[in-house]
Amino acid sequence: MLYKSLISLYGSSLAGKSAPKDDLIWHFAPSDDLRQFRVYALDALQQAKVFLLDHLAAAYTDTLHDAVSKQAEEVGVPAMAILGEVKLPAPIVWVEFDDRELGVARFERASPVTRHDDKPSGTGLRGYLLDDRHEGHLRITMFHHRENSRVVDPICALLVNRTPTGQLNYDDVEVELSRSVVDFRLRSGDTMEMIQGRRTVHQVETGYDLFIPYALFAMLVSPDLGGIIPTETETFTAKDTKTARKFGKSWILGAQKSHLTIRIGPQAAAHLAERTARLEFERQTVEERNGPVRHWVSEHERHYRSGKVVLVKGHHRGQAPDPNLPTRVMGPKPDAASFEFPATEAPN
Repeated sequence: MLYKSLISLYGSSLAGKSAPKDDLIWHFAPSDDLRQFRVYALDALQQAKVFLLDHLAAAYTDTLHDAVSKQAEEVGVPAMAILGEVKLPAPIVWVEFDDRELGVARFERASPVTRHDDKPSGTGLRGYLLDDRHEGHLRITMFHHRENSRVVDPICALLVNRTPTGQLNYDDVEVELSRSVVDFRLRSGDTMEMIQGRRTVHQVETGYDLFIPYALFAMLVSPDLGGIIPTETETFTAKDTKTARKFGKSWILGAQKSHLTIRIGPQAAAHLAERTARLEFERQTVEERNGPVRHWVSEHERHYRSGKVVLVKGHHRGQAPDPNLPTRVMGPKPDAASFEFPATEAPN
């Protein structure tokens, strides 16, 4: 779990107990800026209400994003605007999911975001730290732990400014660049052009997948929970706590002892199954080797350029569909899916 890794890493580094092999940036490019960021991040993580989406819950939430994105494009507004004003369930929230598994799910269901990909693009664990304690803006910090690599501090954070009435304005977003990470990248041999590219990628990924935590918050306050099942789960076990006391790891003792694991229920599972069946049906019907689905052709005349006219008797045409493949799948089409959430506040 990325949340636990960050708590341990940042706590160890601030206490002077981290190892260079686990925390390269802290030992290779130490700075006051880096220390200040980690003090802030550790404190925020310890206070945050924590949500962990399993791979099916993340995929289900992302199908909502696909549907809403198309609707948003048609009316010319950000996808977040379709959800409306969604309140965070706490002043500070952490939402985590497996980006690798999400990438596979997107690729398999032919999500619009993968239209130019030839393979899944997810690369590890991703976590959003949403800090809503400032009156003027919402701070969004996205952490991404890529596979087979160390945890590296994010290169930037997003500040979503508020309107005079207090609403978040997603057309007014500032990018806060991390000077400590920039310095680390320069010392590692990156050019400013490469660093700018990293910043752009991080900013785009943060903005695109920000929809997932907000869709989760909207579902949590819907009457039927939107097809998801939250379950309280132990984060740090009694053994973890005992070890932390023994070795003076106060950063673990000060963290949340439990989190909400989000899984899908029967309603969401049915929705994902319907989409999978529909995509398989569409894939098979467009392949040339399958030809058209078997159907009746009424008697008609066929006219040729030479003037010849031939009477074609009524007949069946095409191939019978696979008996294991539904020809009609109940539920909304991918481009017409609609999700409605009541304008209620999140529970405390």
